[in-house]
Amino acid sequence: MRHAIQTPVGDPAFETRVSRAVAQLKEAFAVHVEETEGPGGLYAEMLDDAPRLAPYLSTLVGDHRSVWSALDELEGRLSGRHPAEAVRRDADRLIREVWQHRQRGADLLHEAYETDLGGET
Repeated sequence: MRHAIQTPVGDPAFETRVSRAVAQLKEAFAVHVEETEGPGGLYAEMLDDAPRLAPYLSTLVGDHRSVWSALDELEGRLSGRHPAEAVRRDADRLIREVWQHRQRGADLLHEAYETDLGGET
């Protein structure tokens, strides 16, 4: 996505490249959500192993809803009726949101499996 939004705004391929990047990100994010939230997914496993982290897992699930919303909104803006600079800003904001979600997830995995509090099962 970052590469797509670096395309010059006046380039006729800008919208096509960003549309393709959004579609790819949606596909990858759908897999991520299924692997984490789905039956037997990572979040269920983490709840079994570290129930104290339940509120943080709820935050990650909320992130998923927020990212989906941002993806849908960005996809809707790719109709040519919105200024390319606005699309670029929205895409950049989405990239940051996904990166922050990824970091929160990594931090939580570390907390769940690398921090030994003892007695938790």
